[in-house]
Amino acid sequence: MFRLLALVVLLPVATAALAQDRKDPAADKIGKDKAPTVAKKMIVETQKRKGASISLAGEMSTGPGAAPKITGAFDGVLRKDFAGVKGTLEIYAQGPKILVNTGARFDVPEEIEAQQQSQAATFRNPALLINEVSKLVNAAQFLGEETIEGKECKELTFLADEATVKQYLKEIGERLNRQFKNMAGGAGVLGPMINFASALDEKTTVGTYSVMVGKEDLLIRRLTFVIKPKINPKSLPPQLPPQVAQMNLDQRYEVKFSKWDEDVAFEIPSAIKAKWGIK
Repeated sequence: MFRLLALVVLLPVATAALAQDRKDPAADKIGKDKAPTVAKKMIVETQKRKGASISLAGEMSTGPGAAPKITGAFDGVLRKDFAGVKGTLEIYAQGPKILVNTGARFDVPEEIEAQQQSQAATFRNPALLINEVSKLVNAAQFLGEETIEGKECKELTFLADEATVKQYLKEIGERLNRQFKNMAGGAGVLGPMINFASALDEKTTVGTYSVMVGKEDLLIRRLTFVIKPKINPKSLPPQLPPQVAQMNLDQRYEVKFSKWDEDVAFEIPSAIKAKWGIK
């Protein structure tokens, strides 16, 4: 009788363990693959998809450590290289091209008022971020693990290459030139005195990507990019205090992806559809 009882008790445990053993390989497509292999598969799986729901949070430092940061929060859709979001601003992007809804029309960021220009800089088309990561797959490394909306994920990390850093610094430098030129008071004098596009130092600037990839489907669940621009002190006029070279110009984007290949309700204005051929 005791032997029978033991079998009754152990049978469910053994069955559950067997089921778990059978389930795990199917639920974990990462398995024992190395990080670059997983990164390549992740890009392939992501590029197969027509689109996703996206939530993006952007953050941009504006000067000394205590200076207020400019932040933006956006929700919307990604469809291949097209993104449409609403939130801090209503923005539409196709590849690197961006249009902002100003109420009366859709304008490029360079043509809108200064505050909105800064807010628009807290958005970056997630398609560009994914494309940047796709060029770095051979250098991928594993970090930790995390569960995002019930999906078990593995973290991949990448360092931005020289060409990517150079492109970001060009964009940031041009934006800073416009920003400080439009400022009044003491900060405004930096505008004519510094060309930020050439003052930012490519050699000491670091950009880092963190990508959480789902174990069961190899799709991107969260992508974070942080760049920490540095100013080359030798590029500054001698009359400026050395503290200027220590300005905090860090920029951060975090994009959450969900509902891959599902219908996501988002109304795209007819003017945007017509301009970019969006259906």
